[in-house]
Amino acid sequence: RLSASQAEDLLPRLAVVSRPRTTVSATMIQFDEHGFRRRVEEAVVTLQKLLHSTRRPTFAEDVPNHSYQDKYLLAEFLTNCGLAAQCTCLEALGVGTQQLATLVEWSASETVTLRLAGRQRCTFLREEEREVESKAKVVKESTIFGKSEQKVVTRVNEWFWKIDVEWELVAYAGTMGGPRQLRLQGRSGSAQLKTTTSATPEPAGQVEFIPTEVPITWLLQQVKLPGGLVGAAHVLSFKIDRDAEGCRTPRRNPQVEAALHAARELCAWSKRVCQFMNQRIFSKAERCAKVQAHTGRDGFLALIASTHQPSELFVPVLPLFEARPAEEEADAAGGDGDGGDGDGTLVSVTAAAAEAASTPVLRIGDINAMLAEQRRALEAKWATLADACPPADDGSLLSPVELKLSIAVKHLDDCCSQLSQGVDYIEAMLKKQLLDAVGRLVTPADFQRYMDFHGQRLFKPEYAPKPFCFAVRRPDHYPEGTLTIE
Repeated sequence: RLSASQAEDLLPRLAVVSRPRTTVSATMIQFDEHGFRRRVEEAVVTLQKLLHSTRRPTFAEDVPNHSYQDKYLLAEFLTNCGLAAQCTCLEALGVGTQQLATLVEWSASETVTLRLAGRQRCTFLREEEREVESKAKVVKESTIFGKSEQKVVTRVNEWFWKIDVEWELVAYAGTMGGPRQLRLQGRSGSAQLKTTTSATPEPAGQVEFIPTEVPITWLLQQVKLPGGLVGAAHVLSFKIDRDAEGCRTPRRNPQVEAALHAARELCAWSKRVCQFMNQRIFSKAERCAKVQAHTGRDGFLALIASTHQPSELFVPVLPLFEARPAEEEADAAGGDGDGGDGDGTLVSVTAAAAEAASTPVLRIGDINAMLAEQRRALEAKWATLADACPPADDGSLLSPVELKLSIAVKHLDDCCSQLSQGVDYIEAMLKKQLLDAVGRLVTPADFQRYMDFHGQRLFKPEYAPKPFCFAVRRPDHYPEGTLTIE
């Protein structure tokens, strides 16, 4: 909780808090406290299974006596978790250890961009004519021939088309087409569509899809090799420069703003990729007889719905504190928590052991444990997709590769949104504690009255400036205006 002296020191910052927000977080998603708390509470249930049974992490605001600096550490903790979760999603998109090392090297001197592009070709195959018998029967009676039955047969013409779709996800440095280009994944497939008219169901010939891109330079610049050792695990160590001129609060500082700007771009790109897959792949595969024969229509629709519904995957971005007894703080200095060093994950997180021991922020090993759980949940999800649709090598339009890509970018969107909500939670917690300490919401008008009051104390009463206000009047008329000197 904030003491009265701490609240007095933070009053100038409260003026910034009370102003309308035009930051990147506000443009990405508004802070939804109820929904955010529900998601965190659900994630804590999973987290409890990863930690020792005696540990009880909880919302930061529920841990008393934490300091204002602990809020900065919590913002760093959340951002490190968010960046590591984003790297896990990149791993699902095809960025392995070697690819990550290459991209990190490129990001030191050039802009690195993810690009999803594709193309489509519609080809006419054949025209067929078939007869369709009506279900109704016409019965005729004759005194000579007796009863006779007749059916109406309709001749139907059908046109068959082949739709070939090819897509690829690449990362490149500088401009597209340069020497530094890395193909992460891609696939080509086809579907046979049937129409009842001769009009082509898709534009004839080859059509290039509009590519969708996102820069990931800032994210890659946060990834480093410890000590410059080749082959060592990549690590993240995001820090807030608290002495910088633009640092106002744990939420309002250049480092967090840069992280949220990058997260906003990834969110927008993830939505565009989902739209790309829905329009270019899923909508066409729904009419593909090959997919229908493998999964059935209900099974196919369930697969597509799973890429749109709210994800149940574990998101390791949680604004939690843990109250530790004094005797446990010494143990915390000698260990990293219950998660080890994050073996198996694409990146891990490091920080000063002294900070982890003396604050209620969760330990570094706990971050790595959450990242390992995120990766395990993703791998379990991929395993369920393997038998849900045709294999990737049979040429079908839809395969586990497309579903994995869609779910990975949807999870990336969730991780970025959770990061934005997490740091906004810290700001909301700080504002609530300031209001509790001050007793009311302080507005710019209050600061003006405060300065006017202390400004008057600089003069003796006989020399103090007096407000000037003169009403503009005409005889027998209501005042029509005022003349003031301010």
